[in-house]
Amino acid sequence: MPDPGPNPYLRLRRQMFFGLLTTGLVPLVAMGVAGFVANRDSVEQRTRAGLEAMIKNRKVTVELFLEQTLRQLEILSAHGVAELSDPVTLAKLRDYARREHGALLDLGLIDDHGRHVAYAGPYDLMQVNYRNEAWFQQVMLHGQYQSDVFLGFRRFPHLVIAVKKPEAGHDFILRATVDSDLLSALVREGGLESGADVFILNRAAEYQTSYLDKHKLMARADTDAIPRHSGTRLVEVRRGQCREIMATSWLRGEQWVLVARQELPGVSALVFAHPAVPAVFLLGILLVPILAYLIARHRFRQVRSLESERAALYASVSQTQKMATIGRMAASIAHEINNPLAIIHAQVGALADSLEDVDLPHSQDLRQRIQKIEAQVERGRKVTHRLLGFSRRVGPDAESIDVAAALDETVGFLEKEVEAEHIGIVRQYDLNAPIVRSSLAQMQQVFLNLINNAVDSVNEVDRKGEIRLSIYARHDGVEVRIADNGAGIAPHNLGRLFEPFFSTKAGKDDHTGLGLSICQEIMRGLGGRITVESTQGVGTTFALRFPLDIESDRGDATTPPERSS
Repeated sequence: MPDPGPNPYLRLRRQMFFGLLTTGLVPLVAMGVAGFVANRDSVEQRTRAGLEAMIKNRKVTVELFLEQTLRQLEILSAHGVAELSDPVTLAKLRDYARREHGALLDLGLIDDHGRHVAYAGPYDLMQVNYRNEAWFQQVMLHGQYQSDVFLGFRRFPHLVIAVKKPEAGHDFILRATVDSDLLSALVREGGLESGADVFILNRAAEYQTSYLDKHKLMARADTDAIPRHSGTRLVEVRRGQCREIMATSWLRGEQWVLVARQELPGVSALVFAHPAVPAVFLLGILLVPILAYLIARHRFRQVRSLESERAALYASVSQTQKMATIGRMAASIAHEINNPLAIIHAQVGALADSLEDVDLPHSQDLRQRIQKIEAQVERGRKVTHRLLGFSRRVGPDAESIDVAAALDETVGFLEKEVEAEHIGIVRQYDLNAPIVRSSLAQMQQVFLNLINNAVDSVNEVDRKGEIRLSIYARHDGVEVRIADNGAGIAPHNLGRLFEPFFSTKAGKDDHTGLGLSICQEIMRGLGGRITVESTQGVGTTFALRFPLDIESDRGDATTPPERSS
């Protein structure tokens, strides 16, 4: 047997599912990616703007701090050499400067030979000579000096400022140590809220400000060489696996460079910056397949239902065409049989007349045999008459119908089969049942199908079979009940009884599962309805409601099966 190939319905279901899944997920993922990119760009723009504003603000603060420190030293240098040479007076001036500005740690007056004339501060520097120090030469040459951080004689990182004071034909230098911790705090303050890393480097890229163990004074910074530039410069750099924005601005005539850098958030940080957003996204990712599956299953069932209805319609049309063909054949057969029956009847009549005129032995026996022949001929004429009547009523034309007569005529078609199966027919007819206007052929087709089903059902049990036919007058028409005491129908099958191609007669190839579906379609077309009650092991009852007129009620005949308790 050739391979029928993949199930087209299964393939259609998969296509529907993946189509809905793609339709749902693609916009969701596109929106998620677009939102992520937009959020990343927004974060980068805010970081750039924040660093640029910070670097400008810190530059003004640092330059103002250095300028005030130098101005304060210049103010102190306005005192005479005699006052500055007095250690007590110099200490008072240092204390005053610390109260006013807080940046000067010590003060020292140095003569033009590099020796201390006076010193006020925590270090023992009176015996130190600065004549050969580079900063000493710079002050003598330019009149003032601001150093980078260096070790000096203290062997401790510090920075100094100095101004030259000419007096009495000699050049003196007023020198002060600047509090580098205060400068570091001023620089670091700009990055506390934003989390940026802010510091100052000299031209050799050595830290001029400190922050815990992260930045050590005079240590080499982990940045590339920063080129000279004017204003504020923003660049994106990569350190290891991290990306960061770095803002720079030069200070003190391009002697120092102020640096602010901030790490850009990674993918995980951007995704979980707003926990509600990934939660909604993940919820959508989970729900879209579920919804796609449910919708695809619903649509698939609708397609299957439409396909089943179409198949039932085709079967109904085929059945109608078959009935029409049978009707034509019945008419032809009836005519063919009627002719020999008429000849037989005529010849038998002639023989009977001949026997009246003569007296032959056994003439009485011959007359009885002729009567039997006439009875069988009459029976054959009734059958052909019934066939002719059936052939004339095959179409759906409406006519006035006595439901009881139509039901009895249908039973007549199955009379021999019912007798052969020893099935009893019990009739319970309401004599007041009205005449209805409907299609006799289609009505009898329903009766025939249901009685056949009843015969099959009672044959499945070992007790004496019985089919009960009942007719009741109703206010809106006539109700016909066809009940049997057969095997009954399982409760879980009752809901599917009228589905096309569904059959409870498993293992029987001659049952297609279309009989009850066609009956339902016929009842729908006649404006009636069909319901079923069944108890497994007890029997089944089909109830048919026919309206008084086929045109008076074209409602839906698909009444859910009524289950008996």
